[in-house]
Amino acid sequence: MKKEDVIGLIIYLIIIALAVVFGLTVLQAHNPDSSFQGFGYVVFVAISVVAGVVVNAAMYELAHIIGAKAGKYLILSVNILGFCFYRDQDKFKFRFSSFDGLTGETKIVPKKGFEDKANPTPYLLFGSLFFVVEAVIVMVLFTLFKDSKTAVLTDVAYGALTVGAIGLVVLFYNIVPLRIDSMTDGYRLTMVSNPKNKAAFNELLRVEYEMQQGNKVEIKLFDEITNFTADLNLNKVYALLDEKKYEEAEEILDKIIDAKQDIDAKVYIRARAQKIYINLMNKELAAAKEYYDKEVPVSERREISNDVSMASIRAYLLMSGLLDKSRSECVIALNNVYKAFKKTPKNRQKTEVVLFNEALDKVIAAHADWELDGYKLQIKE
Repeated sequence: MKKEDVIGLIIYLIIIALAVVFGLTVLQAHNPDSSFQGFGYVVFVAISVVAGVVVNAAMYELAHIIGAKAGKYLILSVNILGFCFYRDQDKFKFRFSSFDGLTGETKIVPKKGFEDKANPTPYLLFGSLFFVVEAVIVMVLFTLFKDSKTAVLTDVAYGALTVGAIGLVVLFYNIVPLRIDSMTDGYRLTMVSNPKNKAAFNELLRVEYEMQQGNKVEIKLFDEITNFTADLNLNKVYALLDEKKYEEAEEILDKIIDAKQDIDAKVYIRARAQKIYINLMNKELAAAKEYYDKEVPVSERREISNDVSMASIRAYLLMSGLLDKSRSECVIALNNVYKAFKKTPKNRQKTEVVLFNEALDKVIAAHADWELDGYKLQIKE
């Protein structure tokens, strides 16, 4: 289990523990004084929890919107618990959509003319600051009504307190300055404190937006490697792979790999996977095997095999088919490809279809009797 996974598990265990303690202490103490009894109290608690989730999800995204506008960004979409409002030709439309976060996600891009000046700090900080406002409102309501002789008013007090408790959980998740299963505000705040990362953050938003619009875009490269600059440089790698400019792509990947101590494990291992892919697709098998044997330790091979991403699956497929000559390992990789493809950003999907199918073709050419043709990917128009 990777460091990020362990940290994520700990965060969720803390959240569950806080919920259990709140339920067994605060809510259980209120139960006898409530106007709801028995199953009715269970319904009351459930409604309070749902209200807390909805209110806090909406509040955080509202805070992101206000922070983005203050920082000179254009709002591209706002997703609250899967309800997504997205910009289409300067008009907002609605759809249901997944999101990267605990309760929602607001996507942004620097406004024209502010590509180098847009400030992400308000966008990332306002969600946490808004909780202070919520906490004040909750404590006022709780103080006013918790000792009321009217049971309904005590229900209002404890309902508000439950909403505030949900807000505290959301705050705790979002303020963690570590990378877990999503890019939290706290993590990104620590990253953009570095001026280089702030520039890379804005450039990454711009590049991803232009690619999603189908526009051809020139991608800046950053010499100082951090998580943000590595992500941005990997966009350039994709563009170079699409053009079969393998040597230029390798130069970028080597810089990322050399910065192993400065980047997250997932960023590093996917850069390593891309390097293995290039070697096995573009070089003589003997040279690719020499690199693999000397430079890729068993621990990294295992990480690549366990990583559900298109970059790692492509490499794992080639490693298994061309170096280890194991059909069963190839099938393990292929069985994860659809899951990985769904998680691939839309701006990379067309390129990934080509890259993956080329890798599969190479394995098929080496082992025609393995019958792997049915695993080829297609882009749905």
